[in-house]
Amino acid sequence: MSSAIANRNIAVEDLPKYSVADWAQWEGKWELIEGIPYATSPMPGKKRQRLNGRLYSLFSDALTHCPDCEAYLPVNFKSGNHNLLYPDLLVVCGEEEEGTYVTITPHLIVEILARSTRKKDEETKPKVYKAIQVQYYIIGDPKTEIIRIFELQSNVYQLMLQEKAISYDFNLGAYAVMVDFGRIWRR
Repeated sequence: MSSAIANRNIAVEDLPKYSVADWAQWEGKWELIEGIPYATSPMPGKKRQRLNGRLYSLFSDALTHCPDCEAYLPVNFKSGNHNLLYPDLLVVCGEEEEGTYVTITPHLIVEILARSTRKKDEETKPKVYKAIQVQYYIIGDPKTEIIRIFELQSNVYQLMLQEKAISYDFNLGAYAVMVDFGRIWRR
């Protein structure tokens, strides 16, 4: 790479901005964050898939008494014209029409860290989720086996708990559910 290219600073404003309509025409799996496309990682490893499946089971079980709430495994989540995200798990409460993507703002989103997505999951996506008022943001780290639960308070994500085996009460509007994360790390 020439030094002229290596030393060039390109501002985000200099990059093309794509829409969800553009995204719909692309091949492969892409996320769109503020109009910037991100290629998604290849299929996750077994440990990451196992963790996501167990988290889905926990939330599905916890939501059995919440007739308006539903947990989704990776699903396209559209927020506005320039954001199409692919969270590992989300919980939506309220009427949602069938379609290509979820359009209601979720009450809760879970991202499971991978080496290739760590920065996006810890720095970029929380900004989008905060802007659209997602109440809970959970990060699961299969490497350290730690769950971090963030709650939106006064428009800032506050770290509420960070442990391996924790329980947490989630207020999902008209419903409250308790989730015990201690079971997800068993082998």
